[in-house]
Amino acid sequence: MGRGVLENFQNANYIYVIYLSLSILLALVVTFVSYIIGYRLLNQPASISPYGRMPLRRASDLSYDSKERVLRYLFEMHQYDNPMFDMEKAAFCRETGRVFSHALTWYGIIKVDWSFLQKRYPGIYVSWGSLSDDQKEMIRSSHHSLDGYQTEYSSPEPAPSRIEPFYSMASPGPLYVDLNTRILLGWKRVPLSDLEVLVVQKPKGLFELPQSLQ
Repeated sequence: MGRGVLENFQNANYIYVIYLSLSILLALVVTFVSYIIGYRLLNQPASISPYGRMPLRRASDLSYDSKERVLRYLFEMHQYDNPMFDMEKAAFCRETGRVFSHALTWYGIIKVDWSFLQKRYPGIYVSWGSLSDDQKEMIRSSHHSLDGYQTEYSSPEPAPSRIEPFYSMASPGPLYVDLNTRILLGWKRVPLSDLEVLVVQKPKGLFELPQSLQ
């Protein structure tokens, strides 16, 4: 009887050792995989600017005055569709000064592609330069003004992503139009700075709020 108890005790010890070894091995594997994934995520290069050849930089690197001018410009619009955004989560193009809102992932990497237009304001956008004269006149008559938007130098390619370098470097940046809704989405210069922000403009009478509510 004593021998049986001893054998059972030894078997239990063997099982415990096996489970403990497997647990330690599994923990090491999980730790190693987590390290590799974390390293790759944290060391991903920043996205290349859609309008240039250089990686985007964090807008948090801008001077305090520059960030303040961007936020003040948006604040003074008093428009629901053009709110202020967190500059700490934005990125900017060093070649053009264009600021991209909500450009950082949850793990702090800059990620911007051509979906930034849809993320800024949903629509089916084409380049202003691809419109016919009649279409341009229709858009102009639908808005109070197009002041501040780039209407002189604009790519004839409809797709925003197919913009040529000559037009991508023009300042302010490109103007895009949704022909179905006549909504404008284009870059405008921030006063007293070299920066630009995307500004949404809806046609006259479309979801306009009374001045007292803006």
